[in-house]
Amino acid sequence: MSEDSVLVRLDADGIMTLTLNRPAVKNAFDTATQRRLCEILYDASRTPAVRVLVLTGAGNAFCTGGDVKSLGAPDPGDPVAGQYSGDPVWQAEEARVDRLRRFTEASRLLHRMGKPTIAMVRGPAAGAGLSFALACDFRFADASAFFVTSFARIGLSGDFGGSYFMTKLIGPAKTMELYMLSERIGAEEALRLGLLTRLAAEEELETQTYEFARRLAKGPAVALRFVKDNVHAALDEPLEQAFEIEIRNMVRCRMTQDSIEAIAALQDKREPRFKGY
Repeated sequence: MSEDSVLVRLDADGIMTLTLNRPAVKNAFDTATQRRLCEILYDASRTPAVRVLVLTGAGNAFCTGGDVKSLGAPDPGDPVAGQYSGDPVWQAEEARVDRLRRFTEASRLLHRMGKPTIAMVRGPAAGAGLSFALACDFRFADASAFFVTSFARIGLSGDFGGSYFMTKLIGPAKTMELYMLSERIGAEEALRLGLLTRLAAEEELETQTYEFARRLAKGPAVALRFVKDNVHAALDEPLEQAFEIEIRNMVRCRMTQDSIEAIAALQDKREPRFKGY
């Protein structure tokens, strides 16, 4: 695996595009690709020049999850390899738990980083690939897209946060059905269920995705980060704590240069020029 398994592009508007680039296996990822994706997302989350992140796949697929031919292979880059001693069953379980916990950081970063994230989906988003799409703040797809949990088909329960994100989006009963039966969901059904933000014609998918991304990238970056924080608090925190987070975020935004500029622009009847601080 080379670094080319995840292509990175940052344009002048501050939109970073990450392309999973293993089209021969429908962008299924091996262990090294998982590690590379985590590294890139970690850096992107802390780079001010990145204002919006778009995740997509090369060719005619978004991502079909883990490459079953390679994920069981030894990983020489795994820092916990050989760490455990004693009972071999416990050793194998704990090593695998540690590895999956580290790689699940990719989903956490897509969901929690302080900037908007968008999945642009063509073809299958399956297994952990579906989890990555659900972890993003927004999902754009064309009619070729379809979504399937896949895990139960091979005797697994699910990973990379997919059941968490799907439950938040469409509720527990439908999520349980989709995870237990692994039924394929087409793009129109995904839109109806609330899994998609936009369903575009094939020739319009990139145009609509990047128009949306540019609108976000031109916005006040600090305010957008705290909007995201407020929404997560609304989902995860009790009322009083959500209010406290919202209040503090409002005060922090009011103290930014972007807020001062926006108020001045409103008074001057012109478009604001946000700088991201």
